[in-house]
Amino acid sequence: MELTPKERGSLRALADTIVPRTEGPLAASASDLGVPELAAQAIANLPTDVRRQFRQLLRAVENPALNLLLTGRPARFSRLRSDGREAYLQSWARSRLAVKRRAFHAVKRLATFLYYAALPDGIANPTWPAIGYRAPNDAERAKLGTPPESRIEPMDVTQDIVETDLAVVGSGAGGSVIAAHAAKAGFRVLVIEAGPLLTTDTFTQRELPGTDGMLERHGLMTSKDFAFGVLHGRTAGGGTAINWMTCLRPPEFALREWETVYGIPELTGREFAAKVDEVWNRLGVTKDESVLTPPSLILKRGCEALGYRMGVDFDITAKNARGCANRCDYCNFGCVYNGKQSTLVTYLPDAQRAGTRFLFDTEVSTIEANGGPVFVQATRRQDGREVPIRVHARLVVLAAGALQTPAILLGSGIRDPNVGRGLRFDPTTAVGGMYDAPVEMWRGVPQTLHIDRFLRSNDNYGFWLETVPAHPGLAAIGLPWRGGRAHKEAMLRYAHTMANIVLVRDTSAGRITIDREGNPVAEYVMNERDRRTMTEGIIESARIHAAAGAKSVWSLHHAGGEIPYREGPIIASELDAFTDEVRHLGIQPNGLALFSAHAMGSVPMGASEKFPTKPNGELRAVPNVFIGDGSVLPTPPGVNPMITIMAMARRTADFVVDALRRA
Repeated sequence: MELTPKERGSLRALADTIVPRTEGPLAASASDLGVPELAAQAIANLPTDVRRQFRQLLRAVENPALNLLLTGRPARFSRLRSDGREAYLQSWARSRLAVKRRAFHAVKRLATFLYYAALPDGIANPTWPAIGYRAPNDAERAKLGTPPESRIEPMDVTQDIVETDLAVVGSGAGGSVIAAHAAKAGFRVLVIEAGPLLTTDTFTQRELPGTDGMLERHGLMTSKDFAFGVLHGRTAGGGTAINWMTCLRPPEFALREWETVYGIPELTGREFAAKVDEVWNRLGVTKDESVLTPPSLILKRGCEALGYRMGVDFDITAKNARGCANRCDYCNFGCVYNGKQSTLVTYLPDAQRAGTRFLFDTEVSTIEANGGPVFVQATRRQDGREVPIRVHARLVVLAAGALQTPAILLGSGIRDPNVGRGLRFDPTTAVGGMYDAPVEMWRGVPQTLHIDRFLRSNDNYGFWLETVPAHPGLAAIGLPWRGGRAHKEAMLRYAHTMANIVLVRDTSAGRITIDREGNPVAEYVMNERDRRTMTEGIIESARIHAAAGAKSVWSLHHAGGEIPYREGPIIASELDAFTDEVRHLGIQPNGLALFSAHAMGSVPMGASEKFPTKPNGELRAVPNVFIGDGSVLPTPPGVNPMITIMAMARRTADFVVDALRRA
């Protein structure tokens, strides 16, 4: 299903319209930087159904009859003049038809990300000097390395059948904790990770290879309707290796809800609090390295100007960091300083010292369980080959994340209609502000301030705000596209831009299904309640920007939502007009940039038979199979969920060890 020459021509025309050749410091077009070729390679890596949708789009824009129906002009896109092409795409971006917005967003996401993240010479992107972004220092990185105590050695597989007491599928926040605990209890443990083993020795610190090699679907995972870009780890250490080290304890109101409404016992007592403390201490969480970088200082300044109180309405964010020393510019592409206390340097080495074995680049497709031993079918990518492996285990823990865990269960024919249902996203968007002084939001310790003042609104289903250390590609995806030249002009102000993100504790629930190849398909649409909450979060973010001294403020809507730049402070009437416009625009799928880095809840835990996971973590439909990741959370905790997931996994680990002893 490679693209035909005509489809490649359509892709080139679309990319060069989104990023055209212009004058000035960003003169190059998308084609000048090889974006169409990179985009074609990216499309080739997508699941068959998604590739088919892209090909349909590339053919549709060249179909005169279809364009007559959609635009009123029987023209081929590639034969339009440049201004006509731009008007064509703007009409799609702002269309009332969801299918047209979806098509625009899919192409815009690819073209803008690749233009600012591509590495034509393998080292740096030619746009970076113009936007004020600097390439990593490879000479400095070459001096660093993984210390012996943190080195993880994959097992040498000489046979196609591997036996173990416990097979843990996934090495991230949940799986690593359970593996370490079971190994320390004296059991044979095998960790199976679909992603590669990347460490200090192999991290590139660059956005494109980091995104391509460490995220689900090479960073191109989206919801089924393309509305949400879904950032989900697929590497050794999972999300803990690439996240922003934001450590927040599960709020009391969430634990109480899970205990009283969902029947998960003893979450508000001392026993679970001890589990949280255990994780907190193993990760070395403190505020010692939570340096208030320019983005956090801006957020703090805005909060104080509005009368918010430190420690009550907003606070410094604790970090699982040791020895980072504010050198975290490229933290989310892997920490080369071994300062980020991800599972790569904590629980996975702990597990290895206790005897755990590891398989990386090994993807589990199905499990077979009939009340006795569990059989795991997997494929290992090795030396350009795919090698089938069958694992025989007494127990299995699925901790592949809220996308892949239900996909494995569904692909295995597990007969529980509730598997995959309950997907939560913490739906996220951003609000940008442009400042006179440089901000360089990608530099330093990421996300060191958060605002939870509004989280308790809407019966504890409100929103919270954090800074975002967006690198050029991610920033380009988020910036509204209101024409090729306008988008470039906005990127030229990148170094002076600060963005804060709005995260909604969602009441919406989606589901994970699978396509014909067994790949996860995330179906998720925000309900009216959550859309209103996000709208209010955007408005509040704009108020904070204005109070902090921003010269311009914008939402990520394609059709408006901006306070334009002018000299002097933003005044009340401008904020009022922005508020009215944002409320009018609302939250439409593909009407603005939306993200999720917190997929959860797709195999939820609860006492009722309608929940696929029992309160002890065991799968209700299949004995000897436990769920050990964020899939089990019945609702979002209302904060960044890493600590919550790890504490819940530590709780489940006790039940897993008890089951192993009985077995």
